[in-house]
Amino acid sequence: MNILGRELPPPFDEFWERFRSEIPVASEQIESGHSVVFGDQGYDLSAPELPAWAALPDDDLAYHVAHELFHIVQRQRGYPKTVRGPQYPPDSVEARIGADLEEMIFHPPLEELLRVEMGFLNDFIRQRMLHGSLSGVAGSPVPEYGTPWFTTWAIRYCELQIILNANEWAELETVFRERSPQVARLGEEMTAIVNDIGWGTREQAIEALIGVRDSLGLQVNQIVLVMDPLSGEII
Repeated sequence: MNILGRELPPPFDEFWERFRSEIPVASEQIESGHSVVFGDQGYDLSAPELPAWAALPDDDLAYHVAHELFHIVQRQRGYPKTVRGPQYPPDSVEARIGADLEEMIFHPPLEELLRVEMGFLNDFIRQRMLHGSLSGVAGSPVPEYGTPWFTTWAIRYCELQIILNANEWAELETVFRERSPQVARLGEEMTAIVNDIGWGTREQAIEALIGVRDSLGLQVNQIVLVMDPLSGEII
């Protein structure tokens, strides 16, 4: 498959053959970099300027496209969504925390599939993510305990610990612990919940999302609610 005129290297074709039946998007929209796949980074929204992801190295570009497409697969399979109480607007910090929790739960199975099982490479993306995280944690003011920004740091701690390899994580963990032992403790608590439940199925995703949400106390005042798209139940 080509994306914006660039051929995607293996194992993208294998990925596409395996999951194309679960992706209700025309191949033409994928190849044109449309926002139906790439969200607010879609080429239809940035033209005539290319989106930033179009400059990725070949292997990382293939990974990025597969990453975005597998999020569609997860939605098709009924992975849970977070919603906020009616008192919180769409651009509120509460809405952002819910989105961060979704990413934290959705990314481990995605990484396991793409990198471990299928052999996608994304070394450039991972190094950029690691350097950005190191810079952010080391250079930003430490958030006050109990604030939304504190919760965001802890969520990021959990996600990065799961998806980074041991060498990548060691340096970042040291910075987290030096700057905010409280963030590290909360991040470890969430990591234990996610690892204990696992992430191979939508049912595990629902259980993990609820478990982490409750450990953060975000069910109080309906700050973060969890919706099962298949049943319509909101927890």
